[in-house]
Amino acid sequence: MTNIQTQQSGRSMIEMLGVLAIIGVLSVGGIAGYSQAMSKFKVTKTSDQIQTMVTNIRTLFAAQRDYASVKTGTAATSELLYSVGILTDEMCPGGGNACAVPVNPYAGNIELSGTSLNNKHFYVKYLGLTADACVRLATQDWGDASSGLISVKVEGGTTAQTMNSNVAGALPMTLSTASTGCGTSGSGSILTLTYK
Repeated sequence: MTNIQTQQSGRSMIEMLGVLAIIGVLSVGGIAGYSQAMSKFKVTKTSDQIQTMVTNIRTLFAAQRDYASVKTGTAATSELLYSVGILTDEMCPGGGNACAVPVNPYAGNIELSGTSLNNKHFYVKYLGLTADACVRLATQDWGDASSGLISVKVEGGTTAQTMNSNVAGALPMTLSTASTGCGTSGSGSILTLTYK
């Protein structure tokens, strides 16, 4: 009888573990990159929404004496703002008649309202922001007094910070001021921009 020896080919257990480790590292890197890209996308989308709303409000109400009609919180007023293009389909997923409270990219609410100063000013408030998004948005250059911006206010947890455009060098808000006002974690931060 003769012994027939066969050769087996394939990967050893150590080689397979090495391949799995490389796949794991690449996956973690991909997930982190995707998370950062989505965060930046949401901040950009929020910034675009705010700028569009402010421009549309100021254009549509230029001939009015006040901003009393700029108000969310009820279906009727939100439907009006939706019908004139201030609120969009992204903010009102169910359409204008189902948009009592518009939503932002962070699934928080959006509030619009004339201010108590004879409704000569209006504010745009974004609720439910992450602390990181709040800081990024608060430190953007939203304008100054000549562009109609009155103040930028951030709130997170128990702290709040407000910067007014009538104070020289107050805007854009500094990183340290925004970080203090927005808090450190969670998704309960609020950004309020007030315009005239």
